[in-house]
Amino acid sequence: MRQFNRKWTLDREKFLSETEVKKLRRTIEDKALADLQKGRTTWPRFWMVIDLAAGAGLRVSEIANLKIANLYLSSREPRIRVTGKGNRTRDVFISRDLMKHLVDYLEWKQTMDETIDKDDFLLMSSHRKSYSTGGLQYAFKVALNESGLPNYYSIHSLRHSYGTYLYQRTKDLRLVQKQLGHSSIATTTIYADVTVEQTLEAVNGLFEEDDHDPDNDESDTTPPSDNPTKTDPK
Repeated sequence: MRQFNRKWTLDREKFLSETEVKKLRRTIEDKALADLQKGRTTWPRFWMVIDLAAGAGLRVSEIANLKIANLYLSSREPRIRVTGKGNRTRDVFISRDLMKHLVDYLEWKQTMDETIDKDDFLLMSSHRKSYSTGGLQYAFKVALNESGLPNYYSIHSLRHSYGTYLYQRTKDLRLVQKQLGHSSIATTTIYADVTVEQTLEAVNGLFEEDDHDPDNDESDTTPPSDNPTKTDPK
C-alpha cells in the first residue's frame, strides 16, 4: 500500500501567542535585572538567549555558535551573521532594542572579565565554556517555568513565534524566508496560515447588529398624513 507523507503543520502547541512571548520576555528581563544588581550571572545570560531566539528567530544551533565577529551593531543596519542549515550564511537584521541589548551584554561580559575577541563565543557559561544546544534548551525550560507558561514549548517555538508574527506584520513571505534562512519559500508558507487569535477576532461580532441600526429607526413613528407640516392633497 502506498504511504502518503503528512504535511507538517504549525499547530498551536508549536508557537507562543504574542501575550505569552511578552510575558516570557518581561519575566526573564526582570529576573536578569535583579541578578545584575546582586552581581549574579545566571539570568543575564538566559535573558540574552531568550532575546536572540524571540527577537531574531535564530535556531538553537545558530545561537550556540554565535561569535563576537558575527555581530554587526551599527545603528544604521544592525544585523547578525549566522551560519545555518547546509552551512549557508545569512544576515539577520535585528531591531534597535536587540542591538542595544547586545551592546550592553558585551559591556557586561567585560565587567565579568570575559574576553570579547572576534573569535570568542558570545554566550559562555560561568565556567567559561560555550553553551551546548542542550544547555540552551535547559535555559529556555527554566525560563518557561519561571514565567508560568506551558512546558510543552521548546526553544524552537520562539523561532516559530518570530516567523508567525513577522509575517502577520509584513505579509511578506520573501522577507520572512530571508530572515529565517529557509532554502525554499514553500517552508516559509506555514507562517501564512491564520492563528486562533486572528480567527476569533474575525468571527466575534460577525452578523451582530450595531447598537443603532439606521434601517430599523423608529424614532419618528408619526404617519405622514398626521404630520402638521404637510397638507393632504385635494
